[in-house]
This record gives sequence, C-alpha cells and structure tokens, in this order.
Amino acid sequence: VWSIAGDGGFQMTLQELITAAEERLPVKYALINNGHLGMVRQWQEMYFDNHLKAVPVPGPDYVKLAEAYGVGAVRVSDREEVLPALRQAKAHDGPFLIEFVVDQATNVYPMVPPGGSLADTLEDPAIVGG
Repeated sequence: VWSIAGDGGFQMTLQELITAAEERLPVKYALINNGHLGMVRQWQEMYFDNHLKAVPVPGPDYVKLAEAYGVGAVRVSDREEVLPALRQAKAHDGPFLIEFVVDQATNVYPMVPPGGSLADTLEDPAIVGG
C-alpha cells in the first residue's frame, strides 16, 4: 500500500506514522515536498491573478521525523535517486517514507477548476500537448 501526499496534506495526517510504526504496517509513503500548499498556490496563480496568500508550508525534516517514530526514510532530490529509493522502500520490512523534494513552482495535475466538476478536470498541458 502506498500513500501519496504533498507536504501540506501530509502535515495534516502525519500522526498516521505512529500507527504504522507501532503495528509495523508495510505502508510506503511518497511525500511530494515543494514547501507549499501546492494546489492552493496553483489555484491562486491560475484563477486569482497570482495573489498568493498563506501558501508556504514550513515543515520539519520529514526524514528525521519518520526515523523518530522508527519508520525507515530517505530523501530524494535528483531523478537518479528515484529508482534506488523505490527499491529501498519496497525491500524495507515495515513502513517507509520517501521524501521527494520538488521545485516550489511544480503544478499539480489533474485538477478540477473552481466551480467545476470531474468532467472539467484539467490535465498537465505538457503531457497532453496543450
């Protein structure tokens, strides 16, 4: 089982690490860390004339936090580190966190625009050729 979350969302649920550690659950965490509430920042840029408010998310050292609970962890900041980190997580007996450090301007896709429905979902223009 993989849990994939941004750093903002992860901070809202990071107490799950305690249960995973206590029960030795083989949950793997992929933490996408851009230091911001990424979707909120993206909405503010796209729909609110780039008026950014309350989007930086100061956070702890997530690797040290995981290790403090007895959860294996590694930080990835280069593409070359991705596959080794995934292999390490897969081989680890018990919970494991991979912190993927990404640029703060990285956008989140797919996303539903304000007032939209799932039928209005926007996809990454770089991928769909838009």
